[in-house]
Amino acid sequence: MKAPFVFDFPACRFALVLSFAAAVLTLAVRPSSSQALRNPSLQGKLGGSLHVSLRSEPRTLNPVLASDIASRTITSALNADLLHINRATDQVEPALAVSWQVSHNGESYTLHLRQGVRFSDGVPFTADDVVFSFNVYLDPRLNAPQRDLLLIDGEPIRVTRLGPSLVRFDLPHPYAAAARLFDGITILPRHLLESQIETNSLSSLWTLVTPPAQIAGLGPFRLKSYAPGQSMILERNPYFWKQDATGRNLPYLDEVEFSFVPNQDAEALHFAAGQVDLISRLTADSYASLQALPSAQTIRPIDGGPGLEFDLLLFNLNANVAARPPQAALTQQWFHSQAFRQALSLAVHRDSIVHLVYQDHAVPLVTPVTPASQPWANPALKPTEPDIPRALHLLASAGFSLRGNTLYDGQGNRVHFTILASSSNRAQSGIATLLAHDFTALGVDAQVVPIEFRSFLQRITQSHDFDTAVMALSAGDTDPNGDMSLWLSNGNLHLWNQGESRPATAWQAEVDRLMNEQLSVTNVQQRRILYNRVQTIYAAELPFLSLVSPHMLAAVRASLAGPAPTPLDPGMLDNLANFYWQR
Repeated sequence: MKAPFVFDFPACRFALVLSFAAAVLTLAVRPSSSQALRNPSLQGKLGGSLHVSLRSEPRTLNPVLASDIASRTITSALNADLLHINRATDQVEPALAVSWQVSHNGESYTLHLRQGVRFSDGVPFTADDVVFSFNVYLDPRLNAPQRDLLLIDGEPIRVTRLGPSLVRFDLPHPYAAAARLFDGITILPRHLLESQIETNSLSSLWTLVTPPAQIAGLGPFRLKSYAPGQSMILERNPYFWKQDATGRNLPYLDEVEFSFVPNQDAEALHFAAGQVDLISRLTADSYASLQALPSAQTIRPIDGGPGLEFDLLLFNLNANVAARPPQAALTQQWFHSQAFRQALSLAVHRDSIVHLVYQDHAVPLVTPVTPASQPWANPALKPTEPDIPRALHLLASAGFSLRGNTLYDGQGNRVHFTILASSSNRAQSGIATLLAHDFTALGVDAQVVPIEFRSFLQRITQSHDFDTAVMALSAGDTDPNGDMSLWLSNGNLHLWNQGESRPATAWQAEVDRLMNEQLSVTNVQQRRILYNRVQTIYAAELPFLSLVSPHMLAAVRASLAGPAPTPLDPGMLDNLANFYWQR
């Protein structure tokens, strides 16, 4: 989904604590006697291979450590979770857990596991695998990335095995949308990993050189082979636990081959040449080129509308810039002015970014909440049209003055700064150029500085050696809890005052309070009120400028049934078990 600079961290934290007292209220269907999960509307054709391109090789086959797009894409096909968010309806549905129950006070979750399920090596799946998996995620010695996700107020999860196919989780207090948190928490095979974890670090488990026979999951496919620098091939899992309407075991495809293509342009060429059957995260240029191909009738370009990703202009509001040149301290004075940030936002032609950079495959934004997260967007907040007179009035109220075509601050300093952009990302470089042009209407001299991606990343997250930067972020979920690490002052994704031990401003403290309050409110309308307030505060303070949300652009062979765009991982490859060739 994201070739540009994107942070993709788990966004919420929760913990589950043992409690034996609460009565339970069934929220999902009762346990089924059927071992397989049947799709009554699915009738496809068996056989064939699918060729998919990835822009990099996976770094690991360990789902605990998979953080890059390539690793997450492949491990999602090899593994499964307890509950699953239906990407079409955004509702939580049964998966490895055939049903779940929640207590009347909302503090206890009991999951009934699907019986008769086997890992891809044929070994039965039981509650012991669930307990083992969560112990791995929570072991401080292993330092799994998911550990923070499974803590709240510092309390670790306590998952209890109630029987071979029954487990229970207990929360210290009600947790909003708690069932969604089981999506994406991969269940690991205890029989393969328990002894290894006793003597090895997580990073040594399931690497790219691990023999396929030593890797097993509960997903629709299993690893067949890996050719470094070329491809990775998955084969159908004969023990997969889903069926179609006729009772035929899924997946339909025999194999899925992931080939490693170095960049977006090469990827589009491979697709046009028939070497790849599905590509996603297309640029607007590549999408237009595929639409114009003579063979357009044999391919299906897909515009999935806005996803969870959005482009933004980040201001350097970090406190640790004392060692930087005097100009850095000066620009920070400007950026810390609310009126200055608001004025810059009023100068931006967001519609021009939509039209010129994304060829109308994007939407303008006023907050980080994209249309993919509806109905959580504050309906009272709308993207504003450029308003230079109002912007100049705001600047004048903050002591700035326009002399001729140049803006000066209250001390007589000419206002100028740089806009950092990744040199390898044409869209973000184009956005930076348009912003620099827009700011000239205010007399601001903004210079675009293209820089290699790794250096760009280092400056943003470590040295903080930048004035402003064009970048992209993506929420972890359509639910507000997917944005916790962005909004909270101590969040991994909180980029405007990085590393602060406490909120730097009163408004940030209020955002922290509101986000933590909505975390435990189970009433949807009340959560919306709280989250609307967070967005209202953001729209007034503007610690960064939300610009546009690009559409999810993809293309597939016209005869391939099943693929559909979705803002959540694994994107176009969600429901890969359902894909089939129509001829």
